[in-house]
Amino acid sequence: AGMIGALFLKECRKIAKSLVYYVYLVAFVLFITGQMSDVEWVDQLSEPQPGQESYGYGYSNDERMIMQSGMETLFQELLSNRFATYPFGFYKEVTLNEEEQEVLKRAMQQCTGMEFEQMAEENTAYWMEIWMEAEGSAAEFSEAEMWHVPLREDLTYEEFEQVMEKACEIVGSRSYYEKSFYEKGGIVALTYEDALEHYRELCEDDKVSGAQMRLFCDYACIFLAVLPIFVGVSACLKDKRAKAAELIRSRSVSGAALIGCRYLANVVMCFVPVLLCALLMQMPYVYAAGQAGIEADALAFVKYSFLWLLPVIMVVLGAAFLLTEATETILAIPVLLAWAFGSVLSAATLTGNFGWKLVTRWNTFGSYGRYAEELGQLYRNKGMYMALAVILVLLTVAVYEKKRRKGEMLYGKLRKNNS
Repeated sequence: AGMIGALFLKECRKIAKSLVYYVYLVAFVLFITGQMSDVEWVDQLSEPQPGQESYGYGYSNDERMIMQSGMETLFQELLSNRFATYPFGFYKEVTLNEEEQEVLKRAMQQCTGMEFEQMAEENTAYWMEIWMEAEGSAAEFSEAEMWHVPLREDLTYEEFEQVMEKACEIVGSRSYYEKSFYEKGGIVALTYEDALEHYRELCEDDKVSGAQMRLFCDYACIFLAVLPIFVGVSACLKDKRAKAAELIRSRSVSGAALIGCRYLANVVMCFVPVLLCALLMQMPYVYAAGQAGIEADALAFVKYSFLWLLPVIMVVLGAAFLLTEATETILAIPVLLAWAFGSVLSAATLTGNFGWKLVTRWNTFGSYGRYAEELGQLYRNKGMYMALAVILVLLTVAVYEKKRRKGEMLYGKLRKNNS
């Protein structure tokens, strides 16, 4: 055990001397502070009062609201004939030909019982009236309620889904007409009761710091899917330079101990600064919550970092070790970068919908209720990646042992010949 401890510390010291590691540290701190500095959270610590002008906006699961939102998006995009799609996560505008537009206009007519042209006229008339009332004041004009598409009283959700499916076929995938998009699209102005419920969730369920740490993990996760690749590859390639000497020296140490210690040293050295960063970023929240008389969760940074970020560091380093040990090249860098970026770009939504993605997103401050519903999937996702990390390290050990046996044979022959 003493020897393993000494080996582990030696590997840690090796990492601490490497330039790549310092680039990792500086880049992480700059990135995360840049992303987290613009979170408007202080105003959320005051309890909503009855009679406020506005309580903000939120998502509604109400089917009628979702239908209203979906139809209004379709109406606006048909008016301008500019349809937003997001293939690979990047914005791409689609325009439709006359025939395709006609199909969608007819589908809208079916849902509203009104000709599309008539809707367009009513929309224009509505905005003209608002403009006259605002007497050209842009501020008042921009605050006006949107014109609402009149839905048929007896419109069923099934009918609505068929229209969305048709729109999705015509416009293409990754548009607002995909189920995963429009289901979250019922946007409503929050009532006092809603706002109070959000506030209760933030104070009691999330204890303030939980909401912030999810946001921290959201950004950190993107970053940690990328940066440890370089740390891992660098650690394995350094080892190649001192190959022959290592072989003789390490006969007393098994390949499993050597690779295991090196891997653990890399995981610890990559994870500890992340943990410290999370702690430092959580402190102002805990303090501000205390000032507002709310008890914050002082350990949120530990819970979320271990659950959300450690598995990512583990699997990325495991994969970097295996690919580098097996090929003795930097092949791991392009392969793992493609995996990380693919995962980021495949997110149809930035909150939840974890599936088996490497980069799990939760880009919102709060929404504990929705998070609690998806937590089971998050546990499955992270558990799977931790198991995968262990498998990758065991495979690395196997590759290393095989090469070492080959090396010892070669080296043994050389020694015989030389003597």
